[in-house]
Amino acid sequence: MKAVFLTAQGGIDALTYGDRPDPTPLADEVIVRVRATSINRRDLFEREGSHGVRLSSDHHIPGLDIAGEVVALGETAARRGRFGVGDRVFGVATGGAYAELARADLAELQPLPANVSYEEGAAVPTVYAAAYRAMVVRARMHMGEEVLVMAAGSGVGSAGILLGKAAGCRVLTTASSAVKLEKAAALGADVGIDYRETPEFSQAVLEHTGGQGVDLVYEHIGAEVFEQAYRSLRVGGRLVTNGVTSGHMVQLHLGRLWTREISLIGSTMHPAEDLAAIVPLLARREVRGVIDRVLPLRDAAEGHRVLESSEFFGKVVLSV
Repeated sequence: MKAVFLTAQGGIDALTYGDRPDPTPLADEVIVRVRATSINRRDLFEREGSHGVRLSSDHHIPGLDIAGEVVALGETAARRGRFGVGDRVFGVATGGAYAELARADLAELQPLPANVSYEEGAAVPTVYAAAYRAMVVRARMHMGEEVLVMAAGSGVGSAGILLGKAAGCRVLTTASSAVKLEKAAALGADVGIDYRETPEFSQAVLEHTGGQGVDLVYEHIGAEVFEQAYRSLRVGGRLVTNGVTSGHMVQLHLGRLWTREISLIGSTMHPAEDLAAIVPLLARREVRGVIDRVLPLRDAAEGHRVLESSEFFGKVVLSV
């Protein structure tokens, strides 16, 4: 099969396009003919060797998101009968997604709705599993709340906006340009704040919430914005976080924490538990995969360059 792989960590030129052996499934696994995959920030960490991410093999295939058709099933996966050969699926790969064929655990695959393309399907799994876990499962977002979603242009940011609107919330968001804020408004964001022009964006949040602050902040950037995100909360507010792209270490004002009864919540990603909840929302078009551009698999290096430059809104998808 054709694939993009790494023999060592490094710059964008560490990505190699070439031939790799076809994968075979373990008992609980499915082999998917990948029609599309998408690039996540974690793929860059994997390539660079940053944030503690290491390679799993000497010809490591990056990538998590997949959309395509089932071509083979392990013994246990076949016996369970969830999918058969030819079924359209999407989810999270086990053995690397930048390839024509990928292994995936049966539990981390879901049926791809008929009205959703492979490209859109590939833009959904990790960002929606992450955003849904953070906002709905962990932070218990509910109708009528005011929610601040950080970084509208990112994959999880755009997913967070759509999940917030689907839940009946008033959504505020931040972005680094007026163009991105226009696109956020098109997704349904009620208020947009340019954090490049307004670094102390908590003041703008207070202005747009009658001086109270928001009920919930979805933060996935890290140290660079944490203090302002924290200051954007109302009394009794919750801040949920699942990202440290801009740094791990922050200072915390404990007096504000307890006197304002603020909740700080950590969240990770459990596609096997949460991705099924996204399928009906996707089928009803209450949420969707937000795609910035689609590139051929062999141009994965260009996709990494785009993510490094932040010149995108939503997801960069690789067509296989």
